[in-house]
Amino acid sequence: MMGIRGRIALAISFVTALAVVVLGLAVHHISAAERDRQAQAYQDDLLSSALQIYQRDSTLALGAQLDDAALPFPLAQAVARGRSGTYISGGEDPRVWAATAVGGDKVLSVSAPYPDRDPLMTALDKALLVAGAATVALMAVVAWFVAQSLSRRLRMSAAAARRIAAGEPPDAEALAAGGRDEVAELGRSVHHMATSLAARVEAEREFTADVAHELRTPVAGLVASAELLPHPRAVEMVRERAQTMRVLVEDLLEVSRLDAGRERAQLDAVELPTLVRGIVKRAQGQRGVNDVAVDVVGEGRIVATDARRVERILVNILANAAKHGKPPIEVTVEGTRIVVRDHGDGYPPDLVDQGPRRFRTAAPERGTGHGLGLTIAVGQAVVLGARLEFGTADGGGARAVLELPEAEAPAEGE
Repeated sequence: MMGIRGRIALAISFVTALAVVVLGLAVHHISAAERDRQAQAYQDDLLSSALQIYQRDSTLALGAQLDDAALPFPLAQAVARGRSGTYISGGEDPRVWAATAVGGDKVLSVSAPYPDRDPLMTALDKALLVAGAATVALMAVVAWFVAQSLSRRLRMSAAAARRIAAGEPPDAEALAAGGRDEVAELGRSVHHMATSLAARVEAEREFTADVAHELRTPVAGLVASAELLPHPRAVEMVRERAQTMRVLVEDLLEVSRLDAGRERAQLDAVELPTLVRGIVKRAQGQRGVNDVAVDVVGEGRIVATDARRVERILVNILANAAKHGKPPIEVTVEGTRIVVRDHGDGYPPDLVDQGPRRFRTAAPERGTGHGLGLTIAVGQAVVLGARLEFGTADGGGARAVLELPEAEAPAEGE
């Protein structure tokens, strides 16, 4: 598919070629008409001289003829009406004629060969062709460089928009480049939008972190105060609500750290099946996680990862499967991939297409929740340099795939 750079260059080249053709045809037509005019004027002057000699001496000079049988019919008609004239005849023997009436009913005429192809006209046509081709080629090159500059600036704006969509800061210097054309205005608009969005996101991030931090102290006090309540059922209810709030506050703080890019993974080489079995064993009985089967396909692989963050990801996925899906929950380890599947109704389509979004569960059939678990899982996967994808399993059910990087092979001699 041709890009805007090629289209602009092609359009300018086409317009230039069209202008060159029109100009060349016009020059050729004007030159041919001038050649005809000069030839007819020369024959007319020659006829005037021959007429003077004939009237003075009654002799034919300068190639003049009386009542020439080859005189073209249109010219003969003009002379019959009492007018002298010139004429260019075609055919096998093209000639230029001049004729006038003398002595009543006689016609004095002169003629000369007049070939269709004149060496000067041929040379002019060749010069026009070469100049036209050179002009089109030059304009094509100039148009390409102009379109290249325009395309580069548009690509910079598009790249900046993609960086903004990915949550990265755009190249402010490139977007704020000078200029008064539409592309420069587009760059400045994108830069302004990026600055506004970045400021808004940073304000929301700081607000989330501040709220979560401020909630920590009263929630901790609420948990401690619940122990002082006299009724056991009241203690249990207050403790349950307080624990829920504490989990939410901790999740908010973790999301704010992930958004700010402050998290750094501590990578170690670990044997993946052993790590996964340990995580599943510790997760059993917590947050509703039960009936989880672990299956290892092939040989166990060594991966370079942060075991604590892998556990955070898997526990959140397992808890989501236990809360919103249906048992059994299956965990499959194959190579460096960890696949978690449940047998419920599956992830909502917009979660599969766009990824998890905080404070949104997206589908009633998946239950209720604040949507931070899978959001944290995605953020931790980014910190690990891993890839986390959500989809639908064959035969139905939700399917999450975590692809971890392999451990680098040690260099020789180490």
